[in-house]
Amino acid sequence: MRRSTSVLTVGAAAVAGALALSGCQVTSPQQTTVPYQPADGVNVTLGDVKVNDLVVVTSAKGKEGVLSGQVINNGPQEATVTFTTPGGGPQLTKKVAARSTTPLSGEAGVSPVTLPTVSVEPGSMLDLTIGTSAAGTDQVGVPVLLPDLYYSSITPAAPSASATTK
Repeated sequence: MRRSTSVLTVGAAAVAGALALSGCQVTSPQQTTVPYQPADGVNVTLGDVKVNDLVVVTSAKGKEGVLSGQVINNGPQEATVTFTTPGGGPQLTKKVAARSTTPLSGEAGVSPVTLPTVSVEPGSMLDLTIGTSAAGTDQVGVPVLLPDLYYSSITPAAPSASATTK
């Protein structure tokens, strides 16, 4: 009799422990069900055009800034993406060929998209209006970062008379 009582006690304790531990899953949400962007920048979708990992890189408030990220055009025709800062700053453009990806910060043979001045300190968010003729515009808060670590090689374009880049 004693042996069956101890077996029942151990079995009941095991069942109670399993129930108690399984309750943790009920009160803790699964992280995989919470949407997030695993990058420094923000993503924007405008119809067939996507702008991924968009950030502004600048050394200080009032200095030039470079847009970093990439533009993906999944559409059948070339797209022109516009970037405008609040307060009527210049409208910057980036042309992206059909079904292609173009970096914003430049690479060999491609000029970076450069803001003449950045109105906020690094570590802040800058409101940018992004648009295409086919999909309209969207205003987003874009992180402003210092040119450190993997952003250290991002520099403004040489001065030019036009705010348009290709």
